[in-house]
Amino acid sequence: MSVTEAGSRDDASLLIRRALLPQRGLFDLRIAGERIVALQTQLEPCAGERIIDARGNVLLPGLHDHHLHLFASAAARASVPCGPPAAHDEPSLREVLARHCAQGEGWVRGIGFHESACAQLDRHWLDAVCAERPVRIQHRSGMLWVLNSCGLAQLRMAPGERLPAGAERAANGELTGRFFDLDAWLGARLPRAWPSLRDVSAELARHGITAVTDAGAGNGQAAWEALCGASARGELVQRVLVMGNEELAVSARASPGRVEVGPLKIYLREVELPELEALVLRVRSAHAQGRAVAFHCVTRVELAFALAALAQAGTLPGDRMEHAAVADEHAVQALAALGVTVVTQPQFIAERGDQYLRDVEALDIPLLYRGAGFLRGGVALAAGSDAPYGSTDPWAAMRAALGRRTRDGVQLNAGECLQPAQAIALFAGDLHRPASGLRELAVGQPADLCLLDVSWEDLCADPDARHVALTVCAGRIVYAAARHA
Repeated sequence: MSVTEAGSRDDASLLIRRALLPQRGLFDLRIAGERIVALQTQLEPCAGERIIDARGNVLLPGLHDHHLHLFASAAARASVPCGPPAAHDEPSLREVLARHCAQGEGWVRGIGFHESACAQLDRHWLDAVCAERPVRIQHRSGMLWVLNSCGLAQLRMAPGERLPAGAERAANGELTGRFFDLDAWLGARLPRAWPSLRDVSAELARHGITAVTDAGAGNGQAAWEALCGASARGELVQRVLVMGNEELAVSARASPGRVEVGPLKIYLREVELPELEALVLRVRSAHAQGRAVAFHCVTRVELAFALAALAQAGTLPGDRMEHAAVADEHAVQALAALGVTVVTQPQFIAERGDQYLRDVEALDIPLLYRGAGFLRGGVALAAGSDAPYGSTDPWAAMRAALGRRTRDGVQLNAGECLQPAQAIALFAGDLHRPASGLRELAVGQPADLCLLDVSWEDLCADPDARHVALTVCAGRIVYAAARHA
């Protein structure tokens, strides 16, 4: 096909011809400004109009990543991989860190750590590898940071200062360097600069993604302003739904359109659950403002606790469970009865499945990151990458949902495998109604599109990012594959 330089926009409209709309047939589609203005089986070109011949290949609405962390994904690009497969044991972790500590100066930031690489990671272990530079390592769950002694010194803690409960101490009272669920506290203590989102946005565009949900529980006014700024500067081309804390409620009034306030994110930790009554009041308060809630739930107990809170508080359209990583039949029935959407991460089966087989109780293995079981039980289901804790590639997640195989080829519960159309729909729902299924293109909609270079049958047989030929956000071509440009 022939297009102008990717990323440009002029006054000419854009005509996509002979595009296959799934279950509808071949159509021509015209874009003017930011919207679809015509959709017919045949349209005559306008003078000066840019024309793209889809050649009978699939045209989808732009894909949506319903759960990721934008700034963390940007920061991860300058971070050291500290977990499998790059660091799978202590010698490999030591080698990776020592190599990076010997280069440059300032903070060494590690990500993706898992206990399989080092069962006793603490300040002293890190000091033995890198004592001269401040080091901080994040667990792949996002729930734990480990700092070396040099890093602890950067926190500017006063002698005898009372620290939050998540700051772990040894039996002798000494800080271990391990900080649980204290992102906001650490962020307030350390110099923070919002990284550019340009590269992350470009990567998402290459995958056909035109909108995302930033799922940070700590997102407040500062994060909101940073995201709005990135959008206004053109660093971030995707539309964004921003989850976060209660601070965001007032931001909705100032929404510029490309960035919107999303659900209240409630981060549950089994080891430190809130009082149920207080949680119910928090949910009711959000609902009273017309705001849905989204619970982070990765254990049976967390999911049961969230369901109990919703059963008492009542539900609102848009209420969600993020991950629902372990869900038995009782939980499935409760989710369906309450009408709560599950936003899952099927790619974790491929990326972490072998580790799950070693670490997770055998009773829970069949219940991990379920797919077909949710749908059979009447639960609305969508998916997100959880980047940077998972790959941003939605097509890899779709393949994982289809086959549920680990890196070593072990299949986890074949009964949870999805059909191709179901897997694609995980990332094709409305941003505010993520489990609404494959959206149907129509006149008047925002021109957010993903054009592929294969037929529907071939796409179902081989869902892969290499088939993305063109991505359009708000009428603007933000990605065109080199072979088609």
